[in-house]
Amino acid sequence: MSRLRFLLPAFAATLLAVVPLTNLRGEETQPPAPVTAEQVQASPDDDALLNKFLGEQFNGIASIMNSKPTEAAAKLAELEKALAKVEPTADKAKTLVATANRIIPSYRSSIELAQTSLADLEKSLTEKPDAGTLSKWSRKVQQEISSLARSEPDEAAKKLAAAKAFAEKLVATSEDEAFTKMVTSLDRSWTALDKSIESGKKLAQLIGSPAAPLAVSAWVNGSPLTDNDLKGKVVLLDFWAVWCGPCIATFPHLREWNEKYADKGLVIVGLTRYYNYEWNAETNKAARAAQGTKVSPEDEQEMLVKFAEEHNLKHRFAIQEGSEMSDYYAVSGIPHVVVIDQEGKVRLMRIGSGEKNASDISKLLAELLE
Repeated sequence: MSRLRFLLPAFAATLLAVVPLTNLRGEETQPPAPVTAEQVQASPDDDALLNKFLGEQFNGIASIMNSKPTEAAAKLAELEKALAKVEPTADKAKTLVATANRIIPSYRSSIELAQTSLADLEKSLTEKPDAGTLSKWSRKVQQEISSLARSEPDEAAKKLAAAKAFAEKLVATSEDEAFTKMVTSLDRSWTALDKSIESGKKLAQLIGSPAAPLAVSAWVNGSPLTDNDLKGKVVLLDFWAVWCGPCIATFPHLREWNEKYADKGLVIVGLTRYYNYEWNAETNKAARAAQGTKVSPEDEQEMLVKFAEEHNLKHRFAIQEGSEMSDYYAVSGIPHVVVIDQEGKVRLMRIGSGEKNASDISKLLAELLE
């Protein structure tokens, strides 16, 4: 199966908001509007349009899957109904539709799990242990703890301890050897969650720390900045990459915050690296260079300028020099946002593009700047 953009991990994407902006040429423009079902139904063989539609739909559903599962279920049903009316004849478009239809049951299963409480699953396992319920319980534990591990690591640790204790109880009371082995095999999941929680604790320890000095090799989409330029400003550092689907999902929020607060003292800096990407003039998108081709720093910088224009992003991009800043802020996944207050202290860090993260960032920016 081909690697499709909408299949990239998405911690939550919102559909694009329509906010008046000015592009790099100083012309009045709008952020790109979301693709509608009617558009893809009218042009079913336009695989680029179809891929964009599916990306927006699946990411939008993922963004509310845990917080608003009933609404997510309704949106998934709408998507399934819309896809039933898309009848492509081109192979690429057929593959996209077929893949989307294969993904829908997985999304439906995740939504159903979000609507089920951990307590209900534990009650069922206590009354009648079985592999199917155990699998749901394990997924539910991971679902709940993963969402807390980096933002509320202490609470996540409590939940994990409770899950481990329940698993031990299941092992102690079960007389089914096969079931017992399934329970003990969950240790691998606990190890992964432990690592996420430890990462979250490291992030929590950085709150209140002074901001790291800028370590930037090149500035794009705006004039260079120094540490002195940032004194007395609220700084939002956004660690991202052009190939990162969840990063792109945060762009509507970045546009909104920049539009609302740039004149009030907010400076957004998008921190990225050289990834050997260039601008494809035919598709009007960033693309990885062909194997064996080395994109020059100047050409990659130009790609980023065009990328910013395509996505109506007005804030500066900074290409990191080494890994000092990523190491200091314990960046282990992107998008990774750091908010620094006017005193130069780290106030908040969030990883992923979920609505909860966006809400937390919005509240802090309002507190600092309004």
